[in-house]
Amino acid sequence: MMKEDQISVIVSVYNTEQYLDQCIQSILKQTYQNLELILIDDGSTDRSLAICTHYQELDSRVRVFHQSNQGVSKARNYGMDVAAGDFITFVDSDDYIMPNYLEELFAALKSTGSQIAISDFQYYKGNGHLLVHMPEHKVSQHTFTPREWFDFAYTNRDDFFQLIYTVLWGKLFRQEVLKQIFCPEDTQIDDEFTTWKTYLQASKIVYLDDEDYIYRLNQEGLSHRRNQENIRPLRSLEEEIAFLHILGYDPRILEEIYIKRLKRCRKAYLNAGMYHEYQDVDFKLRMIAKSKL
Repeated sequence: MMKEDQISVIVSVYNTEQYLDQCIQSILKQTYQNLELILIDDGSTDRSLAICTHYQELDSRVRVFHQSNQGVSKARNYGMDVAAGDFITFVDSDDYIMPNYLEELFAALKSTGSQIAISDFQYYKGNGHLLVHMPEHKVSQHTFTPREWFDFAYTNRDDFFQLIYTVLWGKLFRQEVLKQIFCPEDTQIDDEFTTWKTYLQASKIVYLDDEDYIYRLNQEGLSHRRNQENIRPLRSLEEEIAFLHILGYDPRILEEIYIKRLKRCRKAYLNAGMYHEYQDVDFKLRMIAKSKL
């Protein structure tokens, strides 16, 4: 297989020794074998680095890097800098993927001439139980332009799909789509500042209704931090909406999305006792309501 068909799999690792073997093995056992696995240990204090090094000794496709604890964003950025493949995908170290995951994403991307292939996922509830996402939309595989993809995402009421839209995992990118794209290193919730920008770099995006990515809600890992208090950063959405408005996207849809986020954040801030943040969001909602009188 030619070099241009190599896939770089980037995994940021921090204290996930309990799940790391399953994650790494699921990647190395892919039916699509022409890959490199980039493991970036983010200053783990458990056996995670030793596990990574063990697999590097077993399989020449594994590359291990270590940094002091600087966060998942720094690790992902480093992974993108050293990636040799012309295609890049991200897997969280507490998640795992089914054997055909990369092969199916790659085939869909190549057959449609897309620059990004996006997969559905299954939610791992623990004790071997998987929750399969049954979307309301009737899409098994469909190709979108970026504008069509944003419209599809913003009008979709499915919370599962909103997660698919937001996160970096569950996707295969042509490397050029990630040029000039980096994860901000001043936040733990870097996906929301990053993923939407990759869509704008593509000419075509293909979505597959396949549940081959297994997403685990790990109370100690990235998934928990990403969902703490169910708060999504308003700053990321405000940046996205402002930029899409400049590009001429429907302001009514953008306004609806923003108001929905404000209401979710207001409730979450109140429940978390974050009163200054609550007051700021409540002020924005009152000003929007006042403007409509």
